[in-house]
Amino acid sequence: MNGRERGKNKVQIQVENRSTLLKLLKANKHICRKDLAELSGLTGAAVTNIIRDLIDAGLVEEDHAYTGLNRKNAVPLRICFERFLVIGVTIQRGLVSSAIADLSGKIVAQSKMAFDLDEPPSAVLERLSQSIQRYIDEYGNRFRIVGIGVSVPGPTNLVLGRISYLTNAPGWTNVPIKDYLAERFSYPVVMNEDANSAVLAEHWLGKGQGRDNLISILASKGVGAGVIVNGQILYGAYGLAGEIGHTSIDWDGPQCECGNRGCLELYCSSLALVRKARKTLGNTDDLGLEAVVEQASSGNRELQDLIIESGKYLGCGIVNLVYTFNPELVTIHGEMLFCGGLWLESIRSAVRERLNPSIAQQVQIEFSSLQDPVLLGTVAMMGEKLFAEPELEYFAH
Repeated sequence: MNGRERGKNKVQIQVENRSTLLKLLKANKHICRKDLAELSGLTGAAVTNIIRDLIDAGLVEEDHAYTGLNRKNAVPLRICFERFLVIGVTIQRGLVSSAIADLSGKIVAQSKMAFDLDEPPSAVLERLSQSIQRYIDEYGNRFRIVGIGVSVPGPTNLVLGRISYLTNAPGWTNVPIKDYLAERFSYPVVMNEDANSAVLAEHWLGKGQGRDNLISILASKGVGAGVIVNGQILYGAYGLAGEIGHTSIDWDGPQCECGNRGCLELYCSSLALVRKARKTLGNTDDLGLEAVVEQASSGNRELQDLIIESGKYLGCGIVNLVYTFNPELVTIHGEMLFCGGLWLESIRSAVRERLNPSIAQQVQIEFSSLQDPVLLGTVAMMGEKLFAEPELEYFAH
């Protein structure tokens, strides 16, 4: 028994070894048992026994259709992501989105439900429960539903599973959404903030696969970030890690509603861009982000300059993140992606100008390729939980 295993019982060691092989199978498609033994350090016999158990549970299968392995007589293996479904829920101000998707992120069905900000949370959660029950009724007999993932805007109390409050929604204070869903349905419920959900989606499904140091930035009406360092998501003591929108880039800047001055999101959020565009054009209170981008694309130089300026401000924020967390990849998602390549290049340009060149060339800055990282993050958070502590009885139908 090695030092890592000393002090652990047999069941704990089995779960850890099972988790190790599942993560290797996810990272290395069509890998065989011998390769798993070499990569994991486990004996061939141990790998054979674990894979047999995973096959019996329906989580892994031999993929005889694949013929690309170089090893003689080796049988490739694959994870059966499509057999296991997650019900995902995202709550935004005035909108609840839900979906049922498999562990590969393939969405099977989804729906959206608007609500008035003065509508009681209990009424909204009751309607949400009805949507969840419809997913269970339609898919529960044909697939294994492994849990419910919930993504909410901050601030939250992740320890208690509560939404602390929603801006401009007076009834949404200390809403115990996790307990509510856990009491209504016989499935595990996991919950996270939207920016954290997005970085988990990148790590599980997107450009962050195989990378243990990455940041995902949500750039919409507000600005936030999910941060993974050495394979672990950062929360901090009270769940505030990654709230970059309220880090100051101007100590004497305008007052933010959070109490700070010169907050980053006052300069590079969609609200900030639209506000500046309305001021520039005058008499345009109905101007929205898409109209700003459309006019900029049609040649309005003033609006192009505002988009470039917004990107430079976010680039400054990314420089601070790079020096603080040293990521290898930064992905960006949210409605500011409407600003397109002009905005992205201004971000990259600001980063190149302000970072040491040897550091700048090591950091990739990309738009997310995921259609809805926050929603897919609800799948990712459940998938990562299940793969970290894989109990065979739970996967069996």
